[in-house]
This record gives sequence, C-alpha cells and structure tokens, in this order.
Amino acid sequence: MNNRIIKYIGVILLSSTLSCSNFLDVKPLDSFTGEAIFSDLQLTETYVNKRYTELRDGFGNFGLRYISDEAYHNFNSGNPYLYNRGEVTPDQLGDYTTWNAYYESIKNCNIFFDNIGLLKADKAKVDRLTGEVTFLRAFLYADLIARFGGVPLVVKSFDLDSEMKIPRNTYQECVAFIVAELDKAAQLLPAKYDNVNFGRATKGAALALKSRVLLYAASAYWNPSKEKSKWQAAADAAKAVITLQENGGQVYSLDPNYKELFLRNTSPEIIFMRQFNTEFGHSFDWTDSPNGFTGWSRTCVLQDMVDAYEMADGSAPTEQEYIDGKPWLNREPRFYASIVCDGQQFRGREIEFFISSTGNRAQSGKDSEFGIDDWNASKTHYTIRKFMNESLRNPWNDKGNQPWIYMRLGEIYLNYAEAMFELGDESTARLYINKIRQRARGASTNVLPDITATGTQLFSKIQHERRIELAFEDHRFFDVRRWKIAEITENKPARRISIIRNDQTKVKTYKIDVLQERKFFPQHYLLPIPRDERQRNPLLEQNPDYK
Repeated sequence: MNNRIIKYIGVILLSSTLSCSNFLDVKPLDSFTGEAIFSDLQLTETYVNKRYTELRDGFGNFGLRYISDEAYHNFNSGNPYLYNRGEVTPDQLGDYTTWNAYYESIKNCNIFFDNIGLLKADKAKVDRLTGEVTFLRAFLYADLIARFGGVPLVVKSFDLDSEMKIPRNTYQECVAFIVAELDKAAQLLPAKYDNVNFGRATKGAALALKSRVLLYAASAYWNPSKEKSKWQAAADAAKAVITLQENGGQVYSLDPNYKELFLRNTSPEIIFMRQFNTEFGHSFDWTDSPNGFTGWSRTCVLQDMVDAYEMADGSAPTEQEYIDGKPWLNREPRFYASIVCDGQQFRGREIEFFISSTGNRAQSGKDSEFGIDDWNASKTHYTIRKFMNESLRNPWNDKGNQPWIYMRLGEIYLNYAEAMFELGDESTARLYINKIRQRARGASTNVLPDITATGTQLFSKIQHERRIELAFEDHRFFDVRRWKIAEITENKPARRISIIRNDQTKVKTYKIDVLQERKFFPQHYLLPIPRDERQRNPLLEQNPDYK
C-alpha cells in the first residue's frame, strides 16, 4: 500500500469517524489510526485540529447564561427548565453536564498521546502539537471539575481488555493534575503564532486557564478555611499572564473598545477563542435577534440583570427611572454594548417591544408578542446585544464569524484583583478593577467613577464588576457557586418588564413582574454524576444529597 493510499484511508477515517461517538471502538481502526494518521504530519495536525471543535462554546443552546440569573431561554423547556426549577437529578440533568461529550474528547486526546511517538517530524512541531493537546485535555478536565468536583482522571486510552471501572479522584488531585499539565503545555507552546497557525493554544492560554483553575480552587466553596497559600497561587498565576512578554513587549492588552472586542478575532485582549468563518459559521445573529427581524429572541435578558448595570454616575438604578418613563437612560457604557431595550437602535431601526394599551395588534411593536412572529417574541422584552454583529442585515441567511472567547485579559485582571483582595492587598485589587472600569468608560471622563471601597464593600464591588464585565460569557454560573451565594442568586424569581404604549398619546408605561419562579437547593452547587455512568461504573460516588 503506497503513501497516497494510506493518506486516502486516513482522510476517510477522519471524515467518517471523528464525529462518531464510537470512534475507535472497532478494533481494526487501531492500525489505521497509528500507521495512517500519526505517521503523517498533515493528518496528525488534522487530528489535533478536530479536538478544538470538541470544546463547547456559548453560542449554542447550552450557554450557561440560560441557567443563571442572567437570562431566560425563550423556549425554556427541557434542559434550562430542569435547572431553573431545581429539578436536576442523576436521571434528569440534560446536556449541560458535558460528561459524555468531554470524556469522549479526553479519549481522543489520550489516543494522541499513545501514538504521537510514531510521528517522525521536526521536534519543534511535535512539541507544539503535544503542547496543544496537553492544553486541550486540561481544558476539558477544568470544565468537568468546575461542574462536578473531582472526576476520574483518565490519562490513557483503553482497549477491549482494559478494566474501565475507575473511582473519582478528589477535587484537589484533579486541580494538581490540571495545573501540572498546564505548566507542561506552557513550556511547549509559543507566546504567539504566525498567520497560518493563528488561533491555536498558546503559552498565554495555558497560563490563563491555570489562573482560572487556581482562582476557583481558592474560593469559598473549595477553600472554606481561606488558606492564603491557595490565594497566593491564584494571584501568581494571574500575574504571570498579565506580565507575559514576547520580544520585549506585553503579549496582551485591554481592547479600548469593549463592544468591538467580541466581534473580531484580532483583538489584543483575546487569549483563547473558538474561531468561525462565514461558510461554516454560527447562527447566533439570527437566533438571538428580536423577532421583528424574524429572529428567535433566544436570550431573554432578565430584569435583575438589566438593573445590575450602574447609572453613568456609578449609582444603582431605582424604580423612579421607570416611573419617569426613562428606565434605560444614562446607564454605564457596557449596558448599551450588551443589552437591547425598547426604543434603542438595533440593526438600523428602533426596537419596539411595546404593546398597545387597547390590545390592538396594529398599534403594537414589531418586536412584541403582537409583532411579525409572535411566537418568537422575547418573554422578558429584552434581548442580547453583546456578541452581535449588527452589520448583518440578513442574519437568517448570513453566518456569523465572530469568535467565542473562552479567555481574555479582562477576566485575568478580575482574577488578580480578587486574589489580591483575599491576600489583604486592597490597593492592588482596586487598581485592577479600576483598569476594567477605565476601559469601560472609554473617552468619557464623567461616567463610571473609580471604586474607592474597602473591606467587605470592596469584595462586593469585585463580585459586581465580574457580573457586568463578564456578562453572558459563561462565568456567572460558576462564580455564584464558588462564592457560595447561589442559594441567594438562584432562588430569586426571574423577572421581566411589560411595556404598554397609549394608542392616543404614545406615552409608555412600565410594569415589572415575575416570569418564572426559580429554585436552587444545596446539592446544586455541584451537578450530579449521570446515573447511567454510575451503573456502568459502580466505583463512581455520587455528589452529596443526590439520590
């Protein structure tokens, strides 16, 4: 069999089996994987590229904003409903768990490690590929332990004769493993890539993920005794990203334009992202546009999230703004970059979430429940603007190519601020929070004043700043759990606003009411191990308080 035939078989195997849940379960495929894929650099790179696509992003139906106090899924049945109503069980836990998908991906990473020795290529390329897969496997484990706590650490692929019943490692053991793997990846990966390899995992990505993992491990849920050494490790990890240099200059910097940083993969703030192109892009711009554009209004932003955004002067919004008929006037800049409200300009026209005072469909807004597609109207009368490419005038036809950002420098600044606060260095904590606020205010000098708080008030400001700066980026779900405040935040009802416009005077009035009652119980700080996994592997202990 000549080289061309081997390559041909390898490509067929990649295209026909990599997306299959039973990849390599059939024994004859082993020889093709080892000989046809990992003996060829191009096929090995293709294999590694496929692993990137197995990381979940927040553009799909399983974005964590739907099961936190940020948003309501407009078609809130099935998965989001279980979480929001506190009905998650080992039998009913939907697809937010990532357990099956990520262990499948971990298996694929392990296959790489078992076979990379077959590749006869330049050492630098082999090291880079090894560093990438080391990082990707660590990323998968980091996401799993954030959801479940300790999980089984599987570091080699199994054959048909292997004993596959493995107990869970402790959370601390998993953290130690992940951190060691990320240190290894950081040594193997470059700080930057040329255009050909742009978007691959870098040294900075490994260090940034290490920062996140250590921050979580130092937080209240996992560190009830407040061990300073854990906070010091978290601070050191964040500082390593902030000070990372290449050719004498800083690798990352805050993007001066908060809104635009989510729309282009060239932002200097991005550390690790999932890239898309216009041919094989995503449909976020369609699914999440208001229904007046025939969108699905999928992300219905909750009223409490809207009111979390400060006024321009740094004060909290009050009921009076709604009474005065100016509920979203003079908010801080990130509000207008993140949320679509009634009366705002979006995609070239004014948004109309209002309904007629007499119930007249013709007098109601295009984006309301009496609009073009009434079944797609936002149930909170807000939609998301963050991540939106508003230049797409036909989002139902045009695929979006803006990236999903897994890690960026803004998060690392907030990680560092929190860790330094816990270490007693409040001045440094304020410095890095205020760097975030300074970027948010942009060219304006009289909005969003610097934070001057101390003590517990400063910690509350740190929590609040994360909520706003990282809104809808899949952080809030984990933050409220690691801080042990989810029993407060997730037990609040999901609220919405109703907007009534008088048919004659055109004056609008506003009413806030409950859209959905929500429940959160102590066991929900961790997700349950799926029952079918425990039936296959009796050594898997269930998380506390699940039956």
